[in-house]
Amino acid sequence: MDLKEYLTGKLPEEYRQYIPRSFDIIGDIAIVEIPNELKKFRKVVGEGILSINKNVRTVYEKASAREGTFRLRKLKYVCGARRLITVHKENGARISLNVRTCYFSPREGTERMRIAKSIGDEHVMVFFAGAGPYPIAISKHSNAKEIVGIEINPKCVTHFKRNIKLNKVKNVVPVLGDVSKVYRNFHGFDRVIMPLPESAWKFLKEAKHVLKRGGIISLYCIFSKTEDEKFWRERISKTLPKAKIISINKVLPFGPGKMKMRIDISV
Repeated sequence: MDLKEYLTGKLPEEYRQYIPRSFDIIGDIAIVEIPNELKKFRKVVGEGILSINKNVRTVYEKASAREGTFRLRKLKYVCGARRLITVHKENGARISLNVRTCYFSPREGTERMRIAKSIGDEHVMVFFAGAGPYPIAISKHSNAKEIVGIEINPKCVTHFKRNIKLNKVKNVVPVLGDVSKVYRNFHGFDRVIMPLPESAWKFLKEAKHVLKRGGIISLYCIFSKTEDEKFWRERISKTLPKAKIISINKVLPFGPGKMKMRIDISV
């Protein structure tokens, strides 16, 4: 049963069209966007989410867009247990995080596994590593020698370190710092993963610096009508003139008319 079906008879008929079709579940916490038309029924919506998802204990409402360097959004409590820390399970890994202070997208679990399975006997660096979902997935599902994850948000790094212990991985190294500054300390990596689609391209030169010759950059970006494949090829060529694009891959929808993409680049 989906949320619209469950709420039949629990809301006036004229409001059914506004019931959210989807929401994110991170561990046992659901995060939902509630339209203005449904604000006065927000608790009914939240209780509906709890009822149809027995593993969910808490519901929060999105109260802002993602903002700032840490890519966080404001959350407003709706119903259930008043808690913010959860453990999200995906691909055989457990990721502890605070949904208010750590950026995390549960929708990218398939992509994280896809990346992990593509990695061989390599030294890997992950820019913008968050609470460590990419490094943990790579450690558990590849033969990588070492995975270094750089993250600027200290609260995320606290969870990142906790997740290394939680998953008993031995080849993951968390680094607290700004990629634009700490990249100078690293060299000779086989691959750099850049899962920050809005602005990762600004760090392409830093990625090249930490790679050995022939290394691969996995750049995440957003395609739209104006920023299409030609646009991104030209942007990459301008930033890294000698680089070669290996492949361009769809990841998931990012919004109306937008698609999150991964561009794999050899440098």
